[in-house]
Amino acid sequence: MNYERELAQIEKQLVTQDPLLAEKLETFEQITAPRPVKTGPRRRVYLLAAIVFVLLALTSALASGAATEHPRSPQVVPEQPAGPG
Repeated sequence: MNYERELAQIEKQLVTQDPLLAEKLETFEQITAPRPVKTGPRRRVYLLAAIVFVLLALTSALASGAATEHPRSPQVVPEQPAGPG
């Protein structure tokens, strides 16, 4: 706790004594600071595009399957002679 307070005091002194240094440090902080991740709208667009693609692929596959009907070969059932019964 004391370290943080002492560092804050040193920072205030440096800013008042050397404004050019303070400006450079502020620029450095802006450059090195992690940038917020903006995934909301972009992620939704990709998800929506993926869903539409899958639906189109399924529709196309089902439509091509329905268009090419595969006729069944006739099934011949041999007659069984009627046994004693």
